[in-house]
Amino acid sequence: MFVIPTADDLVTFIKDFTGSTNDAEIKKCIFMAEMSMRNIELPALRCDPYAPENIGIADANGRVPIPGDMNKPILFFKQGSNVTTSATATGVSGQFTITLTSTPQQTLTTNMLVSGTGIAANSTIINITGGGGSGSVITLSLTNTGTVSGDIVFTNNGSQSNTSGPWLVYDRIGDRDIITQGMLSQLYLSPVNVPNVIRGKFSEVANKYQFLPYVAEGDLINLYYYRAWQLLFAPQDDVLISATGSVNPISGSGPWTISITGMTDINGLNVGDHITATAGTGSLGTGFTTAIVTQLTSSTSIQVVVTGGTSPAGGTITNISITDLTVQTNQVLQTWAEGYVYATLREYYIKRHNAEDAAIYSQKFENAYSIVEDQNNLGKWSGGHTKLTSVWQPRIYRNYAYK
Repeated sequence: MFVIPTADDLVTFIKDFTGSTNDAEIKKCIFMAEMSMRNIELPALRCDPYAPENIGIADANGRVPIPGDMNKPILFFKQGSNVTTSATATGVSGQFTITLTSTPQQTLTTNMLVSGTGIAANSTIINITGGGGSGSVITLSLTNTGTVSGDIVFTNNGSQSNTSGPWLVYDRIGDRDIITQGMLSQLYLSPVNVPNVIRGKFSEVANKYQFLPYVAEGDLINLYYYRAWQLLFAPQDDVLISATGSVNPISGSGPWTISITGMTDINGLNVGDHITATAGTGSLGTGFTTAIVTQLTSSTSIQVVVTGGTSPAGGTITNISITDLTVQTNQVLQTWAEGYVYATLREYYIKRHNAEDAAIYSQKFENAYSIVEDQNNLGKWSGGHTKLTSVWQPRIYRNYAYK
């Protein structure tokens, strides 16, 4: 249980603390506060490098796409893990292609093994058209043995899953260095007698990561990084509640009170939610401003007040969904609420030209931020194999060079 569990509660807290009555002003101050917290390194923002969705698969050029939710890298390593992911797909017997009807959790690459209903044994991916998400067409090495349906499993293949080493831990360097050293490495022979664990290098080149020593197509890289986090009050996708329903008795002349009956489900729907629906023989009206749930009358029916636009029409409707949703919480608010409070108050008093109070909460924010940084540094530099030493007891470095 958190003292400030949601974004709306944060607005209420700041309003009560400052005496403000302007919600829009407070939300703008929260947004400005978030701009100063984008690089915070909280444990809750660390990804799981062993989870399948965080294992990158090298493309034909030995590069791994930068994850869309990455904020900053912590550590990359290669240990020969297996990756298996799945997606639903359809296909015709005797054809070389299948069409994805859902998006796999892990990125698909060529040479991955494919199995499932209607898929020939030992089939591999030859080509991917459409980005690898739902609707993409996958070309296989063998023709389908039957009608393809249901879940199709994709697994990395061959050298991608070598668990005998060598295993690599990658250090980050600059993009100029990775390109230059990559060109030079082509002039040297591959190593023969090297330790089972060696250090490599990586850097960002365009929108992908490039590695040294070079990695082969399909090689697996465990990606450990800090994730980006959603900003409070950012818009979210509509949530489907019921596939069908019917608009029944309509009262009023604007706003209108209507009943929607015959719904397949109302779970997840609450009084006060804004809804939308696709018109059939009936509709919620056209051009309406809001359609707000005022009562959950049964397990299959609700009461709604529609404001603005034209009058609702009785009849069937489909795709009844909750709309106008916004982000109400994130990992930062859940685990570091003081950062939100201090930074928002700082921005509020800056906006109100109150330099004295702004300076007070700016210092509180810096102190709270420093505590997080100190804890991170203790975790990075204490215990284990990494130990601080004095100039009188220099650290012994063991760097392996090979040609």
